[in-house]
Amino acid sequence: MDLIKLKSFITVAKLKNFRRASEELYFSQPAISAQIKELENYYNAELFERTGNKIRLTDAGELLLPYAQDLVSKFEESRYSVQNAFSKERGRLKIGTSTLPGVYFMPRIISGFSEAYPKISIDLSVKYSAEIEKDIFENNIHVGIVGTPEGVVFSSSLEKIELIEDHLVVVVNRNHRYFSRDSISIEEISREKLILPGKNTFTRKVVDNEMKKKGFHYNLEYEISNNEMIKKMVENNLGISVLCSSMIGGCDKISGIKISDLTSHRHINLIYRKDRKISPPMDNFINYVIQESKNV
Repeated sequence: MDLIKLKSFITVAKLKNFRRASEELYFSQPAISAQIKELENYYNAELFERTGNKIRLTDAGELLLPYAQDLVSKFEESRYSVQNAFSKERGRLKIGTSTLPGVYFMPRIISGFSEAYPKISIDLSVKYSAEIEKDIFENNIHVGIVGTPEGVVFSSSLEKIELIEDHLVVVVNRNHRYFSRDSISIEEISREKLILPGKNTFTRKVVDNEMKKKGFHYNLEYEISNNEMIKKMVENNLGISVLCSSMIGGCDKISGIKISDLTSHRHINLIYRKDRKISPPMDNFINYVIQESKNV
């Protein structure tokens, strides 16, 4: 089938390496080369330029790539639709999630949904939000669950359902003097030893902007890229932190406290293509996620 040749072409174009493409597709390297050669004969054009060990798409290859991606995705979509057209409780879903909901929201969702619909299999990938949006447009996944800062606007071609409003909170140890407080101000936070994520994260940018705007300098005791490690550092009374509220559940050694003069927050959204026909399994998943998000 020519779709196999197109898949080989797409994979080589993505990896820029015949050997790695053969490993990903479970074909031999000579088989991949033969498939590309047959495509080049069919289109009467070279699709790749080879310079030593490096390859890149020719102009003809660049032109073919989006057509190939569309043809393959349409075929996968047709197979999925036909296989699941008449079954609400059987099928296969491809779901993409960004890191924050992937770690703190999706495990519970997948567990509950799999228990309710054991014959619906799920392929789950964790990527950046922009990559998930791209995968939806290319029909590589059916549904995306993404965490995005307030004010982010999605493409008008996407259906967006807001699931959770995820506020930033101050995270303190249960022995800290602020533990029983209902709220804390930015000024009070600036006087504490802070354990914060890296400069390029949403949380750090908000903290930096708010401190600067209000004219406060803060004491950054530790800068850590791993949120779970930050929580452990707070548990061990090495300072306080600022994190999204969704990260705080399940630990009685720390508490998340509202920041009284901070309004910036994130949303966790469910997204899918507006023009996509929603299959019964996909409909089940969307409704399940919406209902469960009300219990968070």
